Amino acid sequence: MDGPVPQPPPLRLWLVRHAATDWTAEGRYQGRLDPPLSAAGRQEAAALADTLAVRPIGVVISSPLGRALATARTIATATGAMLRVDDRLVEIAYGGWEGLTQVEVKARFPDELRRWKRTPATARPPEGETLAEARARLEAVVAELPALADGAGEIAVVTHDLLIRLALLMANGEGLERVRSIAVAPASAHPLLLRGTRLAPAAASVR
Repeated sequence: MDGPVPQPPPLRLWLVRHAATDWTAEGRYQGRLDPPLSAAGRQEAAALADTLAVRPIGVVISSPLGRALATARTIATATGAMLRVDDRLVEIAYGGWEGLTQVEVKARFPDELRRWKRTPATARPPEGETLAEARARLEAVVAELPALADGAGEIAVVTHDLLIRLALLMANGEGLERVRSIAVAPASAHPLLLRGTRLAPAAASVR
């Protein structure tokens, strides 16, 4: 009698938030706008790349935004990995909030900001994107990762704050209403396991 079919080992992912820009330091909503990495951010990216260089990362997949792509290129150079760009890894669209600080958003869009903070699962920034819409993009990428891995031992996915928060929620089986409970620092790497097309928790993050 045949035994159970052996399952392939899980694929290790590193969810990497891009390094800092001047807007990161100023607390501005960046969204689809694209300020470059700051001098401090370039140093952060280099330090993170040195940390990840010891990992068997064979593919780096990046958001197309310049701040993510600059971080991804640094990691790909340090690891010798192939670099791919996927438009679906772009940051959530904050619409009318982009380029503004929290104080400025509160002054101009008080009701919308209140809904975003109290009921994030259903709120939408003015002319922006909902968390559910951003999660759908992310789920589509995750479903394709086994093929994109192309035999790599590990993959680094370089993206943005909200996309990483959503991935961590997915891995932990938590809903969108928990999105504000997660903090993702610039130039931080968060390990997850991919079992088939399903994300699962792994060991602690690094930065």
